[in-house]
Amino acid sequence: MKNFYSLTFLFLLSFLISTPSHAQELLERKISIRSSNQSIDEVLQQIGNLGGFNFSYSPDVIETKSRVSLNVTNKSVREILNELFKGKVVFKQKHRYIILQKSQKTEEEAPADFNLNGYIIDKNTGDKLANASIYEPVTLASTISNQFGYYKINLPTAPASIRLEIRKEQYVGKTIIISNRKNTYLPITLNPDTLKALSRRKLTIATRPDSPNNPKIEIPQFEYTTTTYVSPDTIIEKDTIQFKGKLRETYQRVKKDFSLAFASAKQAINTRNITDTLYRPVQTSILPFLSTNRELSGNVVNDYSFNVFAGYSLGTNVLEIGGFINADRGHVKGVQLAGIANVVGHNVSGFQYATALNIVMGNVKGFQYSTLLNFTAGNFNGVQLAGVGNVLLGNLNGWQISGAYNFAKTVKKGHQLSVFNYADSSATTPIGLLSYVRKNGYRRYEISTDEFNYFNTSFKTGVNAFYNIFTVGFNGMINNKPLGSIGYGFGTAGRIAKRWMWNIDLTANVVAMNKDFDSNTAAGLFRLNTSIERNLGNRLSIAFGPSINILTENKEGIANDHRYSISTIWLGGKPDQTQRNYTWIGFQLAIRLRDRL
Repeated sequence: MKNFYSLTFLFLLSFLISTPSHAQELLERKISIRSSNQSIDEVLQQIGNLGGFNFSYSPDVIETKSRVSLNVTNKSVREILNELFKGKVVFKQKHRYIILQKSQKTEEEAPADFNLNGYIIDKNTGDKLANASIYEPVTLASTISNQFGYYKINLPTAPASIRLEIRKEQYVGKTIIISNRKNTYLPITLNPDTLKALSRRKLTIATRPDSPNNPKIEIPQFEYTTTTYVSPDTIIEKDTIQFKGKLRETYQRVKKDFSLAFASAKQAINTRNITDTLYRPVQTSILPFLSTNRELSGNVVNDYSFNVFAGYSLGTNVLEIGGFINADRGHVKGVQLAGIANVVGHNVSGFQYATALNIVMGNVKGFQYSTLLNFTAGNFNGVQLAGVGNVLLGNLNGWQISGAYNFAKTVKKGHQLSVFNYADSSATTPIGLLSYVRKNGYRRYEISTDEFNYFNTSFKTGVNAFYNIFTVGFNGMINNKPLGSIGYGFGTAGRIAKRWMWNIDLTANVVAMNKDFDSNTAAGLFRLNTSIERNLGNRLSIAFGPSINILTENKEGIANDHRYSISTIWLGGKPDQTQRNYTWIGFQLAIRLRDRL
């Protein structure tokens, strides 16, 4: 008995799944028929025989004895029935039957809506066009032609004027004014758009084999390319373009995956077909495919948009609030707030907040804040604030502030403030523990010696006005000398003459006094160093100068340990066994590798 129920369930499931597909094929089957002055009953019998199905109807409803003439070639059953009954009969499909019923008309009360149906047809070839968008821009009623090119759209009767818009990729759009408020069979033809841009391909030229009568002639080869306008004050480097292109490709993949996950297939088709912009004062949605803008969400710009979980639109003019995700294909103005992420395809002007992520593929003017990450593909004017990081592929005129890192192509005005800052070029000073400016930044790799450590290596990075210093000193196992030191600091530099520069560096170092960095024996060394730098070549410099040093230690009397045998200029008096802090004047000599690091 259990197996019997299982088989019955599977049979019913397969029946329910297969029935709509099979039934739909009946009306789309193409046949050719010629009849002259025959009764409708006989004509229907012929159509059923040619199509491989049966009609079901009542002789009281259909005037079967009426005589008609038909002469059609390779047309669908749906088209033939509409031509035969002139819209006076409606038909339903069930299993292997097409049921004919008389169209119900109520004279006393006008219907609230009516249906238009028909085929979208290529005017030149006569082919039926699938995936065409049919919509009414005021009510936002819309539909998509199916795989057979057939459409059916429900429209209200109340509006004084109804304008039906038909759009299809690579076809010229069409507008039809609907004056009749009755169920109507309306086939629509579209002209191919011959003004579309040519595809990017090499031009092919027919040639003949070479012969004495036909000598070989060199024929120039041409290739269609896209010309990109670059303003005179803009410098675009190949690696930057490639990097930006990869990020854009990544975003397009993410955007496509997002659409597949949340938007319906009809919304995606309408987005491709419709280039017109529609406007609405208010939009609400639960998910992108459950919206008051229905299947046209991706083509509508809203003044106010409220999304319970996620919303999808062409743009926003005043305010957009989303519980999880706001996705806008175009521009956003005003305020945009999201529980998780904002995704904008073009520009943002105003205030943008997301708990996790802001992604803008155009320019931003205003304030952008995320507790995790901000990404802007264009230029930024204002303040970009993130808990973790900011990424900007264009020009910065304002501030980038984050808890971990900032990335910008060009900083023109304002500053970068974070632990790590990167800029391709910068006209201002980045502030952080590590700043790297690729084109016009300050970079030095330095090897030096001084009175405290025999060997030091340092890396300086940032800009002339403010750079970071990472330094390591080493004495090895030499008696009466500390093992070494590790330090960090800041510095500034300026130009004296063509080959001369000056530096002021301040570093704080941890010193291993007894061959280790144990907190009980380690000391602190604070060093203020001034130096003069002389360029010796394209990348090599030498630097030298005095320094002021302060050494602080946990124990008294380390200066009497005789481990420091160099001649020292003490400040504040010569040290004794009661002191923990020591100050002296030192000296440094360094060789530096410049800039291209």
